[in-house]
Order: sequence, then structure tokens, then C-alpha cells
Amino acid sequence: MIYDDLVSQIRSGVLGQAARLPGETELARQYGVSRMTVRQALDLLESEHFVVRRQGSGTFVSDHTERGRRLNRLRSFADEIADTGGRATSRTVRCETAPASAEVAAVFGTAEGDTANRLTRVRLIGGVPAALQDAWVPYSVAPSLCREPLVDDSLYRTLTERFGVELRHADQSMAAALLDAGQADLLGVRAGGAVLEVRRTTFGARGEVVEFTTSWTLPEFPFLMRIDAE
Repeated sequence: MIYDDLVSQIRSGVLGQAARLPGETELARQYGVSRMTVRQALDLLESEHFVVRRQGSGTFVSDHTERGRRLNRLRSFADEIADTGGRATSRTVRCETAPASAEVAAVFGTAEGDTANRLTRVRLIGGVPAALQDAWVPYSVAPSLCREPLVDDSLYRTLTERFGVELRHADQSMAAALLDAGQADLLGVRAGGAVLEVRRTTFGARGEVVEFTTSWTLPEFPFLMRIDAE
């Protein structure tokens, strides 16, 4: 509760850059918790670069937050970035119907070569290329996906608002990889650089596959996760 509320105040500007937070005793009184609970929340805020502690002076809002994607739940790239104070935009490389590769067909449970939607975008954070995403969507799920612009530049929002898809969960894997020449050119970096390759299969309410995406994220834009104790 303390962590979420303070993050909300920092992002909304209620607590501006360099603003001094109340002391631990005062925060404990405001939220009705122990000082230990307050200290744990401040530790987490500091580890994620929302605040800085200055010996003898107090705790202050940082003048920057770590650029990255917060993976707390299933949501769009832009929403993941917004959680860390960044602004995401996209540059579309392709949006078309295309024959499904063997890998894509296996995920969709269709035949290789069957028509599917393919959306490839460079994702930028603060105008800087951060990731390359290659998304496939079954044609039956969104037959007119590429005929109109995405809703608010979001694939997930388009699937839910335009095609009535109810997103339920996703299976995701991550592994280290090296950029090939084509990928590196799109991201504006040198070929052979290290990236985090992420594969995500997203499911709808009936257990149907609604998206299969492979993304390559530059190391300057890490994935950020909060892990709670059981």
C-alpha cells in the first residue's frame, strides 16, 4: 500500500523531482503501519530508483527512474513502460497478412502457410529504440487487424476493444540472444550485440491463442519485476 501510493504520487507529480519525503515515523503514522513496513517500502523505492536517501538529510524523489519494463501483470508495452515513468512510442516495420511459419503454425495449432496477421514494430522509450517486436495474431481472431490503425497504438487494446478479445494470461520465456544484421539495423545498433529475447504466447478467455510475439530488448532497457514473499 505504501509503495503503490508513493509511486502513484511520484508519477502524478504530487511528489515532484527532488521533493523530500516525510520521515519514517511520520509515514508510519500516516499509513497506520510499523516503521519496519515503511523502511521496507522505502528500500524497494530506492532499489528501483524512485527515491534516493541522503545520510542526515532524508529521502528525496529521484531526478530519474530506471528505464525499463515492469512485468507485474499482462498488459501492453506502453503500460509496462508507464510504470517506470517512461513514454513509449512505436515505428511500424510491417503490418500485413502473411503465411504462418512452421513455428507460428505450431503455436496456433494451424497448418504451416495458413494466413495470419503479422505486426512488426520498433518500440521506443523516450524516442530511443528499445526493442524490436514481431507479433503474430491468428487471422480468425482479428481478420481486419491491419486495415486500420491500432487503437492508441496498442495491439492489446485493439484486440480487446475492436475485436472483443478477453485477454486471460500469457506464457513467457526469456533467453539471451545476439542481434542479426537486419534486427540491429532496425534498432540502430551494431550487429552481434547482446539482447534479451522474449517469446510470449497470449491466451483468451476460452484458452485460445490470440497472440504469439518474439521481442528483442536492448540491455539498456531491463525488465523490472517485484517478487513478493509467500
